[in-house]
Amino acid sequence: MNTVRNVALVVFFVWLTLDAVVVFRLRTGSAENRDQSSLKLLMIGGPLVYAISIGLSYQSVGAFRSVALQVAGLVVLGLGIALRSMAISQLGRFHTPNVAIRGDHQLKAEGLYAHVRHPSYLGAMIAFLGFALALGNWLSVVVMVSLMACLYLYRIKEEDAALEAAFGEAFRQYAARTKRLVPGIY
Repeated sequence: MNTVRNVALVVFFVWLTLDAVVVFRLRTGSAENRDQSSLKLLMIGGPLVYAISIGLSYQSVGAFRSVALQVAGLVVLGLGIALRSMAISQLGRFHTPNVAIRGDHQLKAEGLYAHVRHPSYLGAMIAFLGFALALGNWLSVVVMVSLMACLYLYRIKEEDAALEAAFGEAFRQYAARTKRLVPGIY
């Protein structure tokens, strides 16, 4: 059980580091920045949520004794990382850490973006769920999934508003045929 948690910790922090390197290399200038506060919230709130979830995983309250469930969590973590990486790759230089619209920005509606508007956030949420499961504590799962969902839902609201302001009717039509985060549901 501790071995799976330790593997999950290594995978999670290696992913966060590599993800930050890839994403932050595309940071835009302030003139393009439409991010009100979502990046700051993610940068402060995310590590707090990680710390609380990890701390809870060392407690007996909420612990589950299923190594199989923890291993399944590692698989889910990997799937989430893969989905997020694919979404970032498909969006290319238009994927930035801050909510921004470039002068030559194009509305992406192909690939993963044909199914949901925010597949990189979906991938991150799947990865967070997998990581929390791999930690081996139900309280970690509840804290990680619920609080990270709140942070990302706020981010999605900001991003959708920026896209609608930039693309108007084209974005509204795109939004009408796609869901924000979960295909066919939300």
